[in-house]
Amino acid sequence: MRFHSSFRAVALAFWLLAGGASVRGQETQSLLPDGPGKEAVTKICASCHGVETAVSSRRTRIGWEQNVDDMISRGAEGSDEEMEAVVEYLTRYFGKVNVNTAEAAVLEKTLGLATSEAKAIVAYRERTSKIKDFEELKKIPGVSAEKLQAKRGLIAFSL
Repeated sequence: MRFHSSFRAVALAFWLLAGGASVRGQETQSLLPDGPGKEAVTKICASCHGVETAVSSRRTRIGWEQNVDDMISRGAEGSDEEMEAVVEYLTRYFGKVNVNTAEAAVLEKTLGLATSEAKAIVAYRERTSKIKDFEELKKIPGVSAEKLQAKRGLIAFSL
């Protein structure tokens, strides 16, 4: 473990000497949209790795919570409020919505659906069972398959 810590310290020193801090700051500012929590993400996440690492995969809120817990176990530091701000920010700007658990308002906002379309998804899953895949989701009456297709990367299914 000492070797790992020493190696990290040496790598960090070289990175700082090479101007890494200013590059990382510019990179963070250009990749993260403005919004509540951006400062916490910059402070906590980007201090250990490039921000592109943090936002390269989309996750559900639960996924982001698990990811933040993992980072804390690896040494990420911040207050409870900052960690919650990180989860909220990443969920809002880099999240997926689970169509089997999300409320209609979340489906509407995240997927750009009309209120009636979001309510149709919720009613369908309450009538039948959990939605198994994208093909089943597209077949729900009253929901635009084109809108769903455009947001496919933001949709998650848990069974």
